[in-house]
Amino acid sequence: MDGIDEFGFQWHITGACPGRCLHCYQSGSDDVAAELPANELKRIADCIMSAVRGPVTVNITGGEPLMYQRRGRSRGVFDLMSHLSTFNNLDELNIITSTHVMDSEDIDNLKALPKLTFVKVSLESNDQGINDGIRGLGHFRMAADNIVKLTAAGLQVIIMATLSKRNYESAAGLCALAGDLGTQGVIFERFVPLGCGNKMQNSVLTSSEWQEVLAAIANVAGVSADDLRPYKAFHVGKAEISGAPCCLGPASMALMPDGTVYPCRRVPAPAGKLPDDGMERILGVLSGYSSTPQKCFDFGF
Repeated sequence: MDGIDEFGFQWHITGACPGRCLHCYQSGSDDVAAELPANELKRIADCIMSAVRGPVTVNITGGEPLMYQRRGRSRGVFDLMSHLSTFNNLDELNIITSTHVMDSEDIDNLKALPKLTFVKVSLESNDQGINDGIRGLGHFRMAADNIVKLTAAGLQVIIMATLSKRNYESAAGLCALAGDLGTQGVIFERFVPLGCGNKMQNSVLTSSEWQEVLAAIANVAGVSADDLRPYKAFHVGKAEISGAPCCLGPASMALMPDGTVYPCRRVPAPAGKLPDDGMERILGVLSGYSSTPQKCFDFGF
């Protein structure tokens, strides 16, 4: 579609996940019924990449994306990512993983991808007890060890954290840990109570707690907290910080395992289904959200 300078989306290719994270947006952790076969995912990729004329950023996620079609040596996520790499308008290709099932073969497969940009690893705190209280016993040590292996392999890693009352005071500590582990920084987002996360609605950050987060990030980055207030999420890198506003509109979406498109993972209102509805039509539906960004924040933000 003309008129879009750049387009980005999260592609949830599976609902399967061995984790039981308290803040999970899914209603369950073992759902593979909605998974589409690899050839159908490639059809959807063709549909998206041909409809969007400008550069496209794809974040492959789940569930746990490394579990998609994981049968013996068949690891369908890499087949899909290799296919995406053939498109000239692919600008950035990332995978978001807890690293729960990651092994040396996965790392080799990631290294072999010609256009992989970042491996984004979920980690909620520099404090092992806080992290494992959210993501499960043993996750901190496993994820930290896998980050070391990924960076040693020459891959660029970014830590991803979802901030709630349980971990928001860890922002500065996570930035320090990211440096110690040799990563490209931390992406901070805010918790929204959906799916299993509905059980911790009382953990949504208050306005004053969010201001504490901004102050901590500003101190780490050497900027003013006032400069950060317009943004809803941040990437605190080694030498820079970038902020993201609410991105509802024609330049982004969330793609679910069965092909259903949401305007955002936090706004589960179907905008259509791929490949049946066609990407051009779905882009038209998404454009209707551009003038109403407040819909992102119906959860008290």
